[in-house]
Parts: sequence; C-alpha cells; structure tokens
Amino acid sequence: MILHRLNIRHRLILWNTSVLMIILIVIFLGIYFFMHNRLESMVQNRLDSGYKTIEDVIINSRGDICDFYHLGQNILYQVKRDGKVVYQTEMWEEAQWTAALEGKDFDSFTSLQSEEGRLYKLKRGTVPEYDLEVAFATDATDSIESNRNLALILIAGIPGTLILALLGGYFLAGRALSPIKAITRKAQEITAESLSERLPVQNPHDEIGHLATVFNDTLARIENSFQQLRRFTADASHELRTPLTSIRSVGEVALQKSVDQKTYQEAIGSMLEETERLTHLVDNLLVLARGDAGKARLNPHSTDLGALVRAVVDELRILAEEKNQTLSVSFQPSIMVTIDAATIRQALSNVLHNAIMYTQQGGQIDVLISKTEDGHAIVDVIDNGPGIPASDRSKVFERFYRIDKARSRAEGGVGLGLAIVRWAVEVNKGAIAFQDKNGPGTHCRITLPATR
Repeated sequence: MILHRLNIRHRLILWNTSVLMIILIVIFLGIYFFMHNRLESMVQNRLDSGYKTIEDVIINSRGDICDFYHLGQNILYQVKRDGKVVYQTEMWEEAQWTAALEGKDFDSFTSLQSEEGRLYKLKRGTVPEYDLEVAFATDATDSIESNRNLALILIAGIPGTLILALLGGYFLAGRALSPIKAITRKAQEITAESLSERLPVQNPHDEIGHLATVFNDTLARIENSFQQLRRFTADASHELRTPLTSIRSVGEVALQKSVDQKTYQEAIGSMLEETERLTHLVDNLLVLARGDAGKARLNPHSTDLGALVRAVVDELRILAEEKNQTLSVSFQPSIMVTIDAATIRQALSNVLHNAIMYTQQGGQIDVLISKTEDGHAIVDVIDNGPGIPASDRSKVFERFYRIDKARSRAEGGVGLGLAIVRWAVEVNKGAIAFQDKNGPGTHCRITLPATR
C-alpha cells in the first residue's frame, strides 16, 4: 500500500536500490566465502606441507632425531615416543603447548591460541614404523585477520554503495522521467480550443517517445472530430434554419394581409412543402446519428442483388421518365450478397436519385451489376450528366458538402444523401467510390462482398 502512494520516481529509486542491495549482498557474500575458503585452503596447505616434511624426515632418517636439527628451530613441531617428548623446537617449547595439550583428546586437527592471542592450526599423527607421534602447528593469525578485515570492508561498503545508488538512482530517474514531466506540462495546457498543439517528443524511438506519438495521433483524431462536429453543427443549424425561416415568413405574410381562401391554401401548401423538407432533413440526421452511435439495427441475410437493384430502379423510373431519361438495367443472374437489405436499398436509391436529379433532360443512366473473379459484387451507376470534378469526388461523401450549393438547395438537396450512402455501404462491409469515366458524366461504383 505504501508503494502505491509514492510517485514513479521514488518507486524507481526504491526498486533500483532494493535490487542493487540484493545483488551487492549476493556478490559480497560470494567474495567473502570465496576468500574465506581460499585463506583456509592456504593455511591447510601449509599445515599439511609442514607435517609431511617432518614425516618424510623421520622416514628418510629411519627415526634418527639428529636430522631434525637441520630443519631449524623456527618451526612449530614436537615428536613423542610412548608419551615422552623425543624432540621439540624452541618455538614449541616457548609456546608451552606440551602442558596445554596434555590430557586433551583430539583427532588429527585442532586450533590453539597463544598467550599473545595469536591463533594456530595444529595437526597430529603417528609414524607407525618408528612408533613416533608427530604434532605440527602453523600460524593462521594473518589469514584469519585478513578474512575478518575483508568482512568488515564488505560490510562497510554496503551502506556507502547504497547511498551512491540512491543518489545515482535519483539523478537517473529524474533524467529518464523528464520527458514525462514535459509531456504532462504540455498536456495540462491543451484544451478544446488548442487541440492543434502537440506533445513534445524528445526521442521517438523509445517507449516514452512512442507513447507521446500515440497521444499526438489521438489528439489529431480528436481535433479532426471536433472540427467535423463544429462544421456539422453549423451546417445542420443552417439547414434547419432555412425551412423554419421560410415557414415563418410565409405564415407572417399570410396573417398580415386579408386574402382569400385560395391564397391561404397556397401559403399552407408552401409551409407543408418546407415541413416535408425539414422532416426529410431530420430523418437523414437521425440515420447518421444512429450510424455514428452504432445503434442502427441491421438484419444481414442472403439477398439477390439483381432483384434488389431492379426493385429500386422500378421505384425511381417514374422520375427518369419525367425528364425523358433512358434508365436501363443489366445484370448477371443469381448474384447473392449477405447484406442488410434496407440500408443497401436506401444507398442504391440515393445514388440513383442523384443520377436522375443531376442528369439533363433526355440523358442516359445505366445500372450494371456484375461479379468479379475475387468474389465481389459490383453495382455501377453510370450517367452522361455534368459529372463530378476529380477534386470533389472524395469530398461529396462528407456531410453537408455540395458542389453547387445554390442548385442543390433549389432541388431539395442538403448534402446528406451520399454521406448516408457511404455509411450504409461501409456498415455492410462494402466500399463506394467514383471512377474515372471517358467522356462526360459520372461513374459511381458500389462494391459488396458476394456470398460464396
């Protein structure tokens, strides 16, 4: 619980110090035990070597103690036979170990301490050929002191190392987290009015730089969404205000004058037309709103695309006949697609309605249905009208976008039809786009995944 209350910098320092402390303890223990065993081995080797020398002298001299004098008096050893001292060096005699060892029972090795406090290792054994008992000792004080000093140095080095680790960790954590502080300060300054600003990216190749880049991409999408929302709100308000203003104006004019029944009927008819346009606009906005919220109810099932397109063409044929247009349909039989028929029907109706609306009197509109080798169903709506400039082909799918605003409003369009088409096609896992066409006119292609 305490760790969760600390900031990242302190937690990094704590974890770094804890891990370093564990590593240091393991390393120091390893060094200590290695040196301890090394020093113990050196003492033991000296002890075994010295004892072996005495033993070899006894064997080579066949028990003659005179050869012991050649070894000198600065070696600690004693030779006994039947419990009586046969020979001992002056150092052994000065140490007075004969009395100290009298009556003591030990196997082969033991430790002794002199009156001066020096520590010795002693080895005792027998040479059975000559019935001699040998005791040899070596000074282990320096080795033990070195081992003890090493332990003190290692123990004293741990706190100092930890202090340096704390200071170094504090500095390194500050350097590592400085980009986060800069990102935090900049993020606190960004508001809905300043979404164009971006977080600083010091190193785009590390994790913090990658995180800042992701946040910047998110800010770009949010900024784009805000711009679209503002534009959509402004356009929707404008489009809603136009019919409402018209209804109010017609009503006020009718009320200010004393007119006959026919004039009132015309005024009411004009108001109903604007109401119909307003209702259509609101319905389209609701369709897009449900699509954006993901609440549109879809019922995908296998559908004969040719029959669906033919039904839409039959419904709109009367509009083409009013303009003396030729509307033809050509399709391959039995092209099945798994779609929500209602949304695709609305999309096809909007595309075909636009083709009829913007194609001149006596124009030609062809609807072609085919299936590609890679398993896609294609609906092509081709007309010989004025066409759409290449620069506007992707923009016409945006909401409230119109190439010719004055003409579109006069004919009842508000720029939502193709936006609904794109949503309807994409929600059915399809795609829509305007293709290049030789000669005047427009070529709109809807691609849907065909049922295998």
